[in-house]
Amino acid sequence: MKLNYLFISLFISTVTFAQKTKLPQGFEAGDRTKTNLNIGWKFHLGDLEHTPTATNFDDSSWENVSIPHTTQLVSYEMDSIKETWIQEKYLRDISWYRKKIKINSKSSNKIFLEFEAVHNATEVWVNGKKVGNYAVNGYVPFHFDITGFVILGQENTIAIKADNSFSQTIAPDPHRTDYVKYGGLYRDVYLVATNPLHVNFNWEDYDAGVHITTPTVNKHNGTVTIKTTVKNESTAAKKTTIRTTIIDKDGMVLKKVSSEATIAANANYTFRQSLVIEDEYHLWSPDSPYLYRVNSVIYDHETPVDFVENTFGFRKFTLEKGKGFVLNGEPLFLVGANRHQSYPNIGDAVPNSFHYNEALQYKKAGMNIIRTSHYTQDDAFLKACDELGILIYEEPSTWIEWGGDTWFENLEKATRTMIRNHRNHPSIIVWGAGINHRGPVPRMQTVAKEEDPFRLTASASAPWDGPKNEGITDVHATMDYRRTEFPESAFTMVMEHGSSPNSEVNQFHISRYKGNKNNFAAITWLGADYNHLQPDIVDAQWSRDFMTTYGVLSPYRVPKPVYYWYQSELVAKPMVHIADETASRDGKIRVFSNCQEVALYHNGKLIARQVPDNDLTKINLNHPSFTFKYNWKEGVLKAIGYTNGEKVMEFTRHKQGKPHHIKVEYNINDKPFYAGGSDIRLVYASILDEHSEVVTNTKNEVQFSISGPGEIIDNGKIYANPALVYNGVAAIYVKATNGTGTITVTAKATGLKSGKATINTVKFNTNEIANHAKPIYDFPITRVDIGGEKQLVQFEWNEWSGNTDNDLNYTIKETDTQVEISADEKINWLGNGTSMLGDLSFVGTDGVYIEKGELTLKLSNLNTGKYALETFHHARNTDIKITNEIEVTVDDVDGSFTRTSDDHIVNYYDNNSTGERQPISIHSILESDGSNPVILKFKSKNEKGSLWLNGFILKRIQ
Repeated sequence: MKLNYLFISLFISTVTFAQKTKLPQGFEAGDRTKTNLNIGWKFHLGDLEHTPTATNFDDSSWENVSIPHTTQLVSYEMDSIKETWIQEKYLRDISWYRKKIKINSKSSNKIFLEFEAVHNATEVWVNGKKVGNYAVNGYVPFHFDITGFVILGQENTIAIKADNSFSQTIAPDPHRTDYVKYGGLYRDVYLVATNPLHVNFNWEDYDAGVHITTPTVNKHNGTVTIKTTVKNESTAAKKTTIRTTIIDKDGMVLKKVSSEATIAANANYTFRQSLVIEDEYHLWSPDSPYLYRVNSVIYDHETPVDFVENTFGFRKFTLEKGKGFVLNGEPLFLVGANRHQSYPNIGDAVPNSFHYNEALQYKKAGMNIIRTSHYTQDDAFLKACDELGILIYEEPSTWIEWGGDTWFENLEKATRTMIRNHRNHPSIIVWGAGINHRGPVPRMQTVAKEEDPFRLTASASAPWDGPKNEGITDVHATMDYRRTEFPESAFTMVMEHGSSPNSEVNQFHISRYKGNKNNFAAITWLGADYNHLQPDIVDAQWSRDFMTTYGVLSPYRVPKPVYYWYQSELVAKPMVHIADETASRDGKIRVFSNCQEVALYHNGKLIARQVPDNDLTKINLNHPSFTFKYNWKEGVLKAIGYTNGEKVMEFTRHKQGKPHHIKVEYNINDKPFYAGGSDIRLVYASILDEHSEVVTNTKNEVQFSISGPGEIIDNGKIYANPALVYNGVAAIYVKATNGTGTITVTAKATGLKSGKATINTVKFNTNEIANHAKPIYDFPITRVDIGGEKQLVQFEWNEWSGNTDNDLNYTIKETDTQVEISADEKINWLGNGTSMLGDLSFVGTDGVYIEKGELTLKLSNLNTGKYALETFHHARNTDIKITNEIEVTVDDVDGSFTRTSDDHIVNYYDNNSTGERQPISIHSILESDGSNPVILKFKSKNEKGSLWLNGFILKRIQ
């Protein structure tokens, strides 16, 4: 009892002071705090006669747990439960969670409890009083306003009832599903505090939170539109300002916009802001997933009171006849997998680190699309796909059947919440608008298009019922486990196709769908094996195991041979891989490679040198597998890949022998392992022979033990430890306890040399804002257009106009930097209202120039730092060919450096046009010590002709 009290006290202190962490440079949070509540809960499985909501309820006998949490651990074979996939009783329990927290916040602030998702219906009490309930869906986020229930500066008691009972109105119940409905608080929970004047949650309404769109996406520029809804929950009208910045991946502010409005008491107002990005412009794509940050700060008069930050990417996609899916102007065939979020034993209670790591595995396989079958998935997985460059087809939770009006109303609400919550993710391209196996549903289509008319909708069809095309949706999404006939004209994705560990089935379907240009995606069923219950058809044809066996990854996310075929087909990096003996057997050796030829040797003797399989079923693939017909009985195989006759790669595999020793590894080694139990790791124990080959057919059992500040996740009832071996690998989960340090896991098996591996844990910071905040470098970007008094000034540039030597000085107002132009010879001005063609044409059409000698640009009172300076030198008179033949000398804190410009490769021959390019410019890097001036000298290397300066862009980069 004393230990429990100590634990709770320590955790309360963590929550209390978590928000005092200093935020990075330039980051303003206002009154908003967001505290992760994952650690330090008390848990009870089952309902109680007396509701356990009172502050003085004795929960000392309850289990200590952390979130993500599953109500019951289950065995690999789902406890061999005798229940069908309708799942009326199995895991369908009521669970209770309690937590005590101290909340320090301004007395005027609003306080919210935010849930990413709970299975399945939720009721919340604070300090013994019921706050409310949410009984819409178990896969989408929601929140409760608990402002009127908390006591600031004191201990508060939160009680949560998570009701996973079989339901008639919450999809996917009350119908059969091909996935298991686990229970519990299985996604993150947060305490959010902020000012009464604040940005509300995205899912509250269509105009709520932040909605980012990119209405114009060009090759070299784009327009972003940000709608931000601010709620004023105070009793007086508020003069409100929103200042929004667009920030590049390095933290540099590219553009800023400010808007004002007076928001009435207890009212909402939606700000609409748009910005054009030209400098540092990048497209988002699977090959280059460039993300910008949108940071908005809300001000009550001049006081910052709230903030919100999101990421977005510039990408444009269309469906075009003869090309299929076109991303940013380029056709792209999509290849990927369906993803269930569950893992063996722990069900859906998956930490964010696992979501990211699994996305990374698919990315390393070369996949560019994931379907989140058959439900809305975790924010962490979507964020990972944004960062890694994986496109997403997301859908609400359904499967085969549907219910009545209340059921559909809840499904519609869940769909709206899904779209509002995830609409800013550039990875998402398709919303599901059908019921799996049944095809398009009108009310799902209209909901999706009402919420997001900018993305595609998919039909979720089957080859045996529903329309044989896209119907009312945009895309015919079908399944194909045999050889389904294509629609006559519809754009089609095979949203589910067959898979086999040896890759032959995958190759067949992908090649077949690539053969028709109206087909644009092939998504295998499935990414990773998962648990499912038995069909309700008592028939040998439909009987199946509790765990699938045809995923690209094993249930514990260990790659199978088919994974390496995907790499050979989709990844540009040269590779060659001999499939292990789960795929190389029965007289066939399978080699996966993106080389032109592969030579296979056995014990140093050449078996054959072959090109990829010339098979009709693989004809449309980039890199079909290499199949060598050889009965491999013993010894060593070596595969050497050749391209253009040159050796590129080689791979060696020994015939697997008897089990010899164990190798222990963790599934994630490059991310922090957080203490407290919210984060976990998988531990793999591979059974190896004396040549360190995995023995895929061994039946060993592995006994795990742990030392240090960690625990093995096992309740003694799920046959987790000792662990069974599947395809040569045993797996177990470990979690870190409250203290930090080094965890060592040891794996032993009878007759084998044991193995062990260590991992370090770090302290878990509950301050979510500090965890994710990145610096914002708001350095001024100055654009100055130089020209005569009648010059046409470039849009959104500063004007420097003149006519005499008295006009050769300019002050940059933001930094009070003085800029001076000088020369030994006469300086001439041009700016008579004329114009020219080209990018930045109003910059290039006028300026100052000299007939001979050097032109000097002096910058005084320049703040300490490193700068990028682009100067423009387009000649408007016709006495000179416009070339790079300009010598520039930079004198700064680093000394003097002289070079001849080569920033433009091709010369201009028309003084009145630069075509689709900018005027001739020179890029220079400067460094200032804050006191001495920086001087640039420009000199034409042509014997005759004028030297021009049309304008400049100055921006600090460090």
